Amino acid sequence: MRVDRIEASVHAVASKIPLLDQEIEDYRDGPPRPFVVCRLTTDDGRVGYGFTGRFLARQVVRALKEDVLPVVRGMSATDPEVVQQALLGKLNPRNMTGVIMAAASALDIALWDLKGQAEGRSVANLLGGTGRSVPVYLTFGMPQYDREKLAEAARQAVGNGYRLLKMVVAVDLGGWQEDACRIQAVADAVGNKAEIIIDANEGFSEEHARLLAREVADCPIAWFEEPVHGNDPATLARLREDTGIRTGAGQMEADPRIFQMLLEQGAVDVLQPNVLYCGGFTRAMQIARRAENMSVRIANGAGWPLINMHLIAGAANGWLLEHHVAQSGIESALFVDQPYPVDGSLTIPEKPGLGLQMNQSGLDATRLED
Repeated sequence: MRVDRIEASVHAVASKIPLLDQEIEDYRDGPPRPFVVCRLTTDDGRVGYGFTGRFLARQVVRALKEDVLPVVRGMSATDPEVVQQALLGKLNPRNMTGVIMAAASALDIALWDLKGQAEGRSVANLLGGTGRSVPVYLTFGMPQYDREKLAEAARQAVGNGYRLLKMVVAVDLGGWQEDACRIQAVADAVGNKAEIIIDANEGFSEEHARLLAREVADCPIAWFEEPVHGNDPATLARLREDTGIRTGAGQMEADPRIFQMLLEQGAVDVLQPNVLYCGGFTRAMQIARRAENMSVRIANGAGWPLINMHLIAGAANGWLLEHHVAQSGIESALFVDQPYPVDGSLTIPEKPGLGLQMNQSGLDATRLED
């Protein structure tokens, strides 16, 4: 079973979020952000799927077709690690990030999908997982909510069985002070029934992140996700030391050296590799093992839970999966009969590979013009 053909296309999906009439895809208003679907076909006709996003999506498609395929065509589709080593050795010998790592991530996911199909095992099982479900947190707190609707959405999430809720900060015109009021509104709404993750998406200066952390010290904060510009490890370490707040980072990092610095400098309590960005399952498992050696757990960030569920279930220190209300439309559009969280937990399909059936009509409907 050898790599024969790569097809790739750009797609976009908007989601309807609870309590609002508008459709959104992310924490900022605007058109949905694009993502890439990679279809890998072998010489014996098997098909595996990989995914990545969301920056320079058309350039990623071009790289997969014109640059990646000539390197990997004819290689065994059941040896993802060997293929990735050859690919990055040829096209990324200096550990650059961006387009090449996005393309490598999509390819690697498709290869693990094929490997699972060939062996009749799920990717989670191939990675070492034995459990059938993983706990899920809900990213619910979109900036489009006012304080009242934010609190109402939090109560609704708790009623649906979630005990860990994420909300976006660092985008409100009122600055960190308004964020503090919004966090307090959620804390009052959930009481002792849930903890709160606050996610700045690298949006704060060190000073403003520290001020917010101190202001909400009495709230049930599980962790402060990517609080500062650039995920600077030294700054994150200082923030933890100065405020005592727990931190998480890494969801869109692609250079393994960044993950190593986050770990070595004591910058995070939770490490968040996402297989769509960090180099697929191959690189993500390497990162997870390094984190395990330092007693740091990994949790999904940046969405795509139906792909990342295999990493969280497969890694010994895998902990939490993210269900993102503003990205749930992607899963509904792309997959048939996809698993869905129930009472804060997601059951891993027992089907081989990714365990997902692609929805061709959804693929066609969401595809953007080349």
